[in-house]
Amino acid sequence: MSIAQTVTAQWERFYSEPAIANPVATAGMHDGFSWNLSSFYPGDQRLWCMYELWLGHQRDPDHPPVWSLDIVPELAPWLPDMFEVKFTDAGTRLTRFGSGLVRAFGVDLSGRHLGAALLGPGSERLEADCQKVRATGQVTWSDDELRRRGAAPVTCERLLLPFADAEGRVSRVVGCLFLRGFGLAPGWLGTITRFITVRSTLLD
Repeated sequence: MSIAQTVTAQWERFYSEPAIANPVATAGMHDGFSWNLSSFYPGDQRLWCMYELWLGHQRDPDHPPVWSLDIVPELAPWLPDMFEVKFTDAGTRLTRFGSGLVRAFGVDLSGRHLGAALLGPGSERLEADCQKVRATGQVTWSDDELRRRGAAPVTCERLLLPFADAEGRVSRVVGCLFLRGFGLAPGWLGTITRFITVRSTLLD
């Protein structure tokens, strides 16, 4: 396979991962990673393993890692629950939206503007957090609660990772989001009345 074919294959894998959750992620192991960092970090350990991977690509402690296609295969366990945001003159645009997120939210938001209220009351908060990550170059971890009309709340845990371009400017945010709740039937986004951030932390 030529270099061009290899790059194209990796690119297509990033933007069109399998429709089912990666079995490695389900099992909780990936190339030596263990989803058991609870003594150091709260919440879903899969997100903290993703953070450790990001740290491994950081060459300067004061700057985020430069985005490279070489990173794509390492992100395989998180692809179904991952999204990517790029920054344009017209605002923040979702350039990928994982298959697991499509199933959970009931809509594919790829190509949409993040602040267009497509994620309910949480859209503005998520866009503001992505802009903060862009400005600071720091990772953001958040634990949110989605209050719903006539139904139990849904918890949302998310991680936002900045990546730089060749000139060192943050050009994209790769995020991962896990939902926990019941009754996520089609149209459940329309029942959200409030989006509450319980905890939010900027990480080095």
